[in-house]
Amino acid sequence: MSKPRIIVTRKLPFVVEKRLREVFTVALNPTDQPFDTAKLTSALRNADGIIATFGDDLNAEVQDAGAGGKAQIIANFGVGVNHIDLEAAAKNGLIVTNTPGVLTDATADIAMTLIL
Repeated sequence: MSKPRIIVTRKLPFVVEKRLREVFTVALNPTDQPFDTAKLTSALRNADGIIATFGDDLNAEVQDAGAGGKAQIIANFGVGVNHIDLEAAAKNGLIVTNTPGVLTDATADIAMTLIL
């Protein structure tokens, strides 16, 4: 059984990219240049899932253009999902996830630093 193919739209922390390579067949973005509409659409068509960040505009147009492709999930590496059209994702059968607690410690650290 082959590993699911995942496309990562931006550079992620080294440990995250390392773990992704262990678990999935992964295509990383070594340049960290944002994906344009064509690349996002292609990712939805050709990968089992994509890992996106806040800079990726996964609007209805992009998702509809990629509809019928292989993608089953859009995993957002970040807290919010306001750059992902959730209605279009539901219509196209895409699961959308995020990482809700990822900034908790950093926010607390900044708050303590400001207090000091």
